Amino acid sequence: METSAEKTELMTNNTSGINTEIKVNGQKLETVTSFKYLGSVITDEGSKPEILTRIAQTTAALTRLEPVWIDKSISLSSKIRLMRSLVTSLFLYACDSWTLTAELQRRIQAMEMTKTMLPTRKSVPRSSRQLDHTKTS
Repeated sequence: METSAEKTELMTNNTSGINTEIKVNGQKLETVTSFKYLGSVITDEGSKPEILTRIAQTTAALTRLEPVWIDKSISLSSKIRLMRSLVTSLFLYACDSWTLTAELQRRIQAMEMTKTMLPTRKSVPRSSRQLDHTKTS
């Protein structure tokens, strides 16, 4: 197997950078701060930008699908299949290349919790729902 210096880039997660030149076939490798891998962007900051982008995309997808979630004529099993195929797949795309920190794990867990709470009616501010609940009690 041969390595092509023109097609090979170098990235480090060392915050002070690389002090050594790395050469392939006598050519110095270009040092980059980000690159695209399997459709996701890997940066020298780790996976944080990619994960935050995936969370934002997932939140947007959940919001766009709100009419589906509140539609009583669509069965729960169909909603779950839609969630898995349209939302979960969007969120988890290329997750095998993520580098997780404790903060990112908490954000991912929060997103998973959000996904499990499908709206069953029009969004009503929590304070209004609490007031309605206390009136009927």
